[in-house]
Amino acid sequence: MKLKLLLLFSLYGLFARAQEEPTYEKKVKFGLKAGVNASLFTREVAPFDGERSPKYADFLSYYRPSGMGGVTAQLTLNKHFSLGAEVIFNSRGMAFREPNQRVIIVDDEGNEEFAYTYFNYNIDYIEFPLMINYGFKPPAYKVMVMGYIGLAPGTVVNRKTKLRYEKSTDGSPSRGRNEQARLNSVNPFNTSLLAGVQIGEKNTDRATIFGDLRFSHTLLPVFERDKTLEGGNLKTHMFTASMAFGVRF
Repeated sequence: MKLKLLLLFSLYGLFARAQEEPTYEKKVKFGLKAGVNASLFTREVAPFDGERSPKYADFLSYYRPSGMGGVTAQLTLNKHFSLGAEVIFNSRGMAFREPNQRVIIVDDEGNEEFAYTYFNYNIDYIEFPLMINYGFKPPAYKVMVMGYIGLAPGTVVNRKTKLRYEKSTDGSPSRGRNEQARLNSVNPFNTSLLAGVQIGEKNTDRATIFGDLRFSHTLLPVFERDKTLEGGNLKTHMFTASMAFGVRF
């Protein structure tokens, strides 16, 4: 009887010790991520600042919805700290819009409403974020909660303006044709200060998924000039909120 009790306690001790030992964590993990952005300028810019022409008199500030995605790498330093690096395509910018009373659209709930005419500033970057991460959960937890701060230098790969008219559900005229033009005087290089939080599976030797909520703000002005030739404002920075999902290998 004593031998059985001894074996039982020995097995229990081994099991408890195994449960306490953290699973193997890879020091370096690579991954993929993709998501959506909401971007806006910190100040109104020409032709939507000050005295507007009648063409843009009824436009209001709005965020530009867009996409982002790229590759990631993470180096674990200890049980709390790690370093992160990414190469991502990041579509940013700004939008202005006005109600278009000549066009009726139907929303997701089947209700009719006026469409909008959008004027978009499309500024797309290839960015190279570098972050320092802090894990709030100890290694024994199965869920990873990690906050981070960093810098994201980037270069512009696309810059244009686009005037877009939403189409009516019945095919009626939408007031005008879409217009597109090159956006001049954009800073070809910029760096953004960023901060965010990631939630997902803990780092193990298998593939893990995660969600990433990020906020970024450009350190340099969006444009190289403060004014247009006509005297309109171009002095602004840019703020972007991002929600992405990814997988690490």
